[in-house]
Amino acid sequence: MALNLFKNKYNNYPVLFLHGLAGTLKDWEKTITKISNVYYEMRFFDREKIYHNYFGDNKEKRFWNLSYYSMNLLDDSLYGNLNIFALRLKKMIDKILFMTKQDKVVIIAHSMGGLISRRYMVLNQDCWNSVYKILTVATPHRGFGISLGVIQQLRDLKRNSKFITKLDEKWNNFYDKNRDKKWGVVGAIDVKAGYSIENDPNATDSGGIGFVEISSSIPYDEWKDAISNNIEKESYDTQNFGFRIAVKANHTSVMLSEGVFKGIAWAMK
Repeated sequence: MALNLFKNKYNNYPVLFLHGLAGTLKDWEKTITKISNVYYEMRFFDREKIYHNYFGDNKEKRFWNLSYYSMNLLDDSLYGNLNIFALRLKKMIDKILFMTKQDKVVIIAHSMGGLISRRYMVLNQDCWNSVYKILTVATPHRGFGISLGVIQQLRDLKRNSKFITKLDEKWNNFYDKNRDKKWGVVGAIDVKAGYSIENDPNATDSGGIGFVEISSSIPYDEWKDAISNNIEKESYDTQNFGFRIAVKANHTSVMLSEGVFKGIAWAMK
């Protein structure tokens, strides 16, 4: 199914895959290799250095697997926050655009990576314009309802945190002003863990520190229509999204779901 989706002609924008909380470059590997056997890795190293393994003028510059974590994982765990990671993402995107001679990218982001990507987009109008489309996968857009301790990136993920509140304010302003439905969402419900798909906003994908509720991964109350007789069925150009689907999967298996591949195909069109 995955390969058939990508037989059509798509734009030439670089497609960037971004992991979530405590993730690594391995998180998206299986998904990417089902689409293409050629991709590049890039990760933030320190303030002045970004590692990547793209060299030369290879014509295939399409797929990139990114990590916003530095080599000092202890410092990132204790002191890193989503604003810092968004600024690191900006540096990586600037570099990719320069190397590929493109003016836009496509972002496919899992879990916390979706919030970081959205924060990057609202840094300024240029950042917003630099993203052709964004697909967020199992992202807690409304945050987690439980207390997440003192570590900053976890505090940012708490429901109604300063980060979530400010992000939503800026995002809604940009989204309304630009009137483009460049945002796609994939939400998941782990039915194997006993969660129901019967109109339950608290059904989760069994993943993450607080578990990602379907009403958080598909916000604006669109989760209701996504799971009401439409589970596993994609929708396009809904009230708030260019692409939307709810699937039966857990927080990690969702990355290999058919719904995600359909979302990537939408993002690349």
